[in-house]
Amino acid sequence: MIGNDIVDLNLARLQSNWERHGYLQKLFTEEEQKFIINSNNQELNVWLLWSMKEAVYKAVQRKYKLERFYDPNQFVCSQVQLTPEKARGEVSYQDEIFKTTSELFPDKILSYTANSEFSHFSEEKNARSLLLQKVSKHFLIPLDSLNITKTGQGIPLITYHGDNLQIPFSLSHHGNYSAYALSLNMS
Repeated sequence: MIGNDIVDLNLARLQSNWERHGYLQKLFTEEEQKFIINSNNQELNVWLLWSMKEAVYKAVQRKYKLERFYDPNQFVCSQVQLTPEKARGEVSYQDEIFKTTSELFPDKILSYTANSEFSHFSEEKNARSLLLQKVSKHFLIPLDSLNITKTGQGIPLITYHGDNLQIPFSLSHHGNYSAYALSLNMS
């Protein structure tokens, strides 16, 4: 199971007024709100917690083949440990706890969760084509035979001549950035 999310901080700053009344309550638990409000960089921590929740949401949606749903408060962030360039934390969903890692940059945040070795991510705009190139090279499959399609639930999968290759991956894009997380450990 794997999930990722990327936030373009410049676009988020333009499109979102996270300081407006009721915004934090809509997305975050009371403990998460306290974490944000008591931090030195509230804006960064809003998007950090959001990206952690989104990464786990994608992993959960894939694992349980869920229909899309919007309820960020079902995903609870805790144990967040910050350094200037990285954050680690946990996100709870129902009875499960997912470890997350976030890479912090001046203009973006990339978060991911994985139950196996995390193999690669890209921040370039063409993450879809880079992902397919990586799969093609690793499995010695002709690139023009690979495609990314979606299930009825909107979950992306990599196909080879229409057959699902069952490769765990996650795609994300926001503003000027896109990213993929890919596990090539198929055991």
